[in-house]
Amino acid sequence: MDNVDFYLEDLKSKFNKIDFNKYYLSYSGGKDSHFLYWFIKEYLKDDKIQIVGINTYMEHHEILKRIYNNCDVVLYPKLKPLEIKEKYGIPCFSKWQDDMICRYQNGSRRPYLIERVTGIHKDTGEKVIGRFKLNNTAREKLLDGSLHKISPKCCEYLKKKPIKEFEKESGKKAILGVRANESALRKVQYTSCFTKNGKFTPIFDLTDELLNEIYRKYKIELPSLYKYLKRTGCCGCPYGSYKGDTQKELALISEAQKQYVYKVFKESYEVLKINV
Repeated sequence: MDNVDFYLEDLKSKFNKIDFNKYYLSYSGGKDSHFLYWFIKEYLKDDKIQIVGINTYMEHHEILKRIYNNCDVVLYPKLKPLEIKEKYGIPCFSKWQDDMICRYQNGSRRPYLIERVTGIHKDTGEKVIGRFKLNNTAREKLLDGSLHKISPKCCEYLKKKPIKEFEKESGKKAILGVRANESALRKVQYTSCFTKNGKFTPIFDLTDELLNEIYRKYKIELPSLYKYLKRTGCCGCPYGSYKGDTQKELALISEAQKQYVYKVFKESYEVLKINV
């Protein structure tokens, strides 16, 4: 038995810990969730686990097609991207920074927030060291009043709220295709197969190398987008700008979709100097 089949058998033993009727697969159409879809349908030969996806109105066409082809249920957000923009603002720098900016723009002046915004300790007057402060561009534009309305609430309203409503109505818990090695934050968040609230994260320890081996050995379908991008998400999201992914994504979508994405993220693109 090679590494691939050993892992798949071990993954099968993890699935034996759950009641298939009480869980659903949260399916995004991306590489990780599609691997779990393949594993459930082809390796386990199971039809009890419900496959649930969301049309966020911001999906790549290839990914959206997979969602409709493979899901038992497709959910829709109550607010569309432009409505979220009008009501709350749009993403720009990072989820953490945008949360700080959003609080500041909404009038909060709590000491902790002021430290994060200014980068200066309130007691010592010394500079805040480390990642937990706004970057120079964000700080300068926020404090001089030139920054547009910013919020990290896109994900909350396009993804989290529709799923929470589904879980409340169905009584089911999610199977998530999240992997710890995708970010420093996830390494802290995901350290076992189950989260504190009972969500099932069976591939939290799966490496990129082994996942690629599985895809190759079993000839699992992979969207052509992955020839150019490591991860897929909402089209043109500014959060991919620091790696250059936003610019790559914009080059891969149709002109009509590009114009819609630009309409949603226009002000953030201007700040981040992203060309459309």
